[in-house]
Amino acid sequence: MSTLPPRAPVNLQETGLDIGILAPLVLKILYYTSHISQGAMVERLGLPLNVVSELLQFLAREHLCEVTGGQSNVIGGSRYTLTTKGLDRATRALATSGYVGEAPVRVEDYVAQVRKQSVQSIIFDRERIEASLSHLVLPEKTRDLIGQALSSKRSFLIYGASGNGKTSVALALGEALPGEIIIPYAIEFMREIIQVFDASTHKPVDLPNGYREETGALLDKRWVVIKRPIVHVAGELAANQLELMLDEVHKTYDAPVQMKANGGLLIIDDFGRQRLDATYLLNRWVTPLEQQIDYLTIHSGARLEVPFDVIPLFVSNLPPADLADEAFLRRLRYKVEIPSPERGQFIEILKRECQANGIAHDDGAADYLIDTLYRDGEREMRGCHPRDLVEAISDAARYLGTAKALTPETVDQAGSRYFVSDSIPKGN
Repeated sequence: MSTLPPRAPVNLQETGLDIGILAPLVLKILYYTSHISQGAMVERLGLPLNVVSELLQFLAREHLCEVTGGQSNVIGGSRYTLTTKGLDRATRALATSGYVGEAPVRVEDYVAQVRKQSVQSIIFDRERIEASLSHLVLPEKTRDLIGQALSSKRSFLIYGASGNGKTSVALALGEALPGEIIIPYAIEFMREIIQVFDASTHKPVDLPNGYREETGALLDKRWVVIKRPIVHVAGELAANQLELMLDEVHKTYDAPVQMKANGGLLIIDDFGRQRLDATYLLNRWVTPLEQQIDYLTIHSGARLEVPFDVIPLFVSNLPPADLADEAFLRRLRYKVEIPSPERGQFIEILKRECQANGIAHDDGAADYLIDTLYRDGEREMRGCHPRDLVEAISDAARYLGTAKALTPETVDQAGSRYFVSDSIPKGN
């Protein structure tokens, strides 16, 4: 594995953090755990034993914690608890910041690492992009345009009618992102701790066996190796998710969506239909889109400068002209329409869906489906229709205990249940 965290700090000074940041964090962990061994504290903080011992010894000298036993003959076996004075100090620390997790890294180290592993350094291979889209039925021209847009590593828009696979295309492109990156669990800025790692978004990668022997040193466990992130937000996106989010109850900061996506792909789905206005979103990201720098503000008013190192991918059912004016649209360098399938493409999708559902494909029944349900262009074919109709046939057969089959009869039954908003032409 070529991507590994840096070497672990050998002492408190090498963490790059003031003891005024780390000591309250230790006190808060002691508050929630009551009694904890040095070894367990090592796992909680992501810091090596010698640094944790240094912190606990400092707190013991200040009469904030004390040894309560444990296995003194085992390295890291001594157990600690808070004193009455320490309990009071921990309570005050929690009132200021509720963060209880791995020790943070300096914001300067985070910024340097993002630059080092920038998404702009990726060279997208055409074969890799096409492989990521291979399970989708798309016109060759559309594939080429999508590939060119992604390989440009600039912001781009995928648009088109609902049901033609725009979101599927966007998510599939995430599979074309190569390699891994490292991110910290949290960063420290102006004595505030900001959570960066998000278990619902970031996918950790296990380090190989023997990595310590290969590197000759312990690795800094405040960092985690992840696959390049794919952050997907849709209609629920709100303005506060673009900023540092302070939980007023728990007193914790969470990184905004674009910061969590650093080094990877940021998918803004249902663009133009979010709770916030599309123009507001583009206004907010004028500087980030052009300069790859974002400015965030903490509650004290201090501004934090971080990289905007993402490939922004906007997905919309709306035509580009309905989203924003020309000045804003210029910032979306590529606009790629996902068209409705033609007859041959529709049949290919139908074949794949039949195979996925264990139904034998029948050419005659397929022709009947198209000629009956889409007669004379009365209804436009959509990429999702074959899946939905085949699944309806499969569901009905399972419930009725009959064989799953693509026939004119099952097509009529599925169509009558699926297309309820308008009349369905009947076959001869």
